[in-house]
Amino acid sequence: MMNLTESLKYVVYRAPIVSRLMAPTYPYKINPGQLAAMIELIDNTRTSGGEVVEIGVAQGDSSVFFLEHLHTTADPRPLLLFDTFSGFTPESIDVEVDQRGKHKSEYDKFRYGDEAKFRRNLANAGYHNFSTYRGDAAKFDWTQIGPIGAVLLDIDLYKPTLDILNAIYPLLVSGGGIVVDDCIEGGPWDGSLQAYQEFIAENGLPSEIVGRKGGVVRKA
Repeated sequence: MMNLTESLKYVVYRAPIVSRLMAPTYPYKINPGQLAAMIELIDNTRTSGGEVVEIGVAQGDSSVFFLEHLHTTADPRPLLLFDTFSGFTPESIDVEVDQRGKHKSEYDKFRYGDEAKFRRNLANAGYHNFSTYRGDAAKFDWTQIGPIGAVLLDIDLYKPTLDILNAIYPLLVSGGGIVVDDCIEGGPWDGSLQAYQEFIAENGLPSEIVGRKGGVVRKA
């Protein structure tokens, strides 16, 4: 005989409309191929001392994915999480509008962030081995972090993406790399693709697109 909890699930799973509460959904804005590439970079750099970094965290779904992987593989490295927690910077938006011909209204997004709330949500989910950094990651002194192993770079816009690539690449350890999100043509976020293409061309690196929209930069 089923217990009460399982009995309720049985009813809800079969009930019209309410059954949607138990319907499976894909919870990540990052595609599986991109997540797989990040896991590969994390595992490749486990013994190198290179830090694991996520830049642009939104509500933290992918952060939980990486924290769970670090935990279940007994990787002691903390996850370093960077975000303005207040949306895009005016400087970055101006470049999109004035130099790339985009519409300013496209970038009034991600203003809901709150660093304290974000930290509480991760702690309530059972994760504590992380640090948050609030501010413009393009202006951060990345030499403070030291050697870097794996980075998910998801800040969507051209100028900060290119600035961060130039700042972080010299700090990557052997086997390390960066996965740049939104490397896809068209739409308001194609500044990521332009920055990625310019960076690999400037540094003589191969193009590697994973998960349809993830541009991978590996340490040469």
